[in-house]
Amino acid sequence: MVQSSIQPPLITQDEIRQIPRRRRMWQLHHPLWYIGYAVLILWAIMTIGPFVEMLLLSFKSNFGIYADPFGLAGFAPSNYLVAWNGPLGQVGFATYFVNTVEVAVLAVVFGVGFGVLAGYSLARTSGRLSNILFRLFALSLSIPLVVAVIPIYEMLENWQLLDTQIGIALVYAAFIVPTATVIMRSFFATFPKEMLEAATLDGCSELGLLWRIVLPLSKGGLVGVIILSLIYVWGEVQFAIVLLNSPENKTLAVGLLGFQGQFLTNEGALFAGLAMATVPILVAYLLLQRNITKGLTLGAFH
Repeated sequence: MVQSSIQPPLITQDEIRQIPRRRRMWQLHHPLWYIGYAVLILWAIMTIGPFVEMLLLSFKSNFGIYADPFGLAGFAPSNYLVAWNGPLGQVGFATYFVNTVEVAVLAVVFGVGFGVLAGYSLARTSGRLSNILFRLFALSLSIPLVVAVIPIYEMLENWQLLDTQIGIALVYAAFIVPTATVIMRSFFATFPKEMLEAATLDGCSELGLLWRIVLPLSKGGLVGVIILSLIYVWGEVQFAIVLLNSPENKTLAVGLLGFQGQFLTNEGALFAGLAMATVPILVAYLLLQRNITKGLTLGAFH
């Protein structure tokens, strides 16, 4: 009798289908899984906790803040009205907010605008000079800001732009340009050259390529650069303290320091001002975080 040479399979199809499930169950119940989630939860508490505590303290009086910082004693919602109008004899939050918006818009428009043009030029050209310029832009990101404070102060004083929104906006724009250039150059480098060459053959100029083709397809990277620049301008203190002296010209980051008196500070109004200053930029980041992550990661490896 001839025996069949076909041997039965060592493992059945059902058992093969169960392998990914068993692997997922092993990973799910592995101790490292619980440790990883514990670390993530701890990190989330450390990140969100200070913001929640700031909101809580913004609704408390000075007595409640010092007597029961984590409780509900000393409830004082009027802190927001005091912060909005400002301490007695000082400028209020409304003026600081308007100044910050004006400075942020000017700085982002000029900084990101010139950064996009520089990044596109470096991405479209190749050669030794282009590489040197790109390295110079990247190297400028490591320059400490404190080194440039005195020269910038003297320059703005000579140009009669000291203690003005335009002057400090130009300073911020100058520091935004290198960051925008490096990020957008890496992002523009991912574009297929065939698409741009085909548009060039159809008679499209370089500015036309940038405006009609490249920028509409670069919304993710552009939004990421804009939000990063906005966060920088919104919370910058070092230049604002030195370059803005008049209370009516100060931005939020510096103006809120005026809520601290020499002998007595209205802590509740100070926290209320900090909360109102933080919420707009936080909301903008949460709404656009997907575009920011997508845009920055697309050009990260080029």
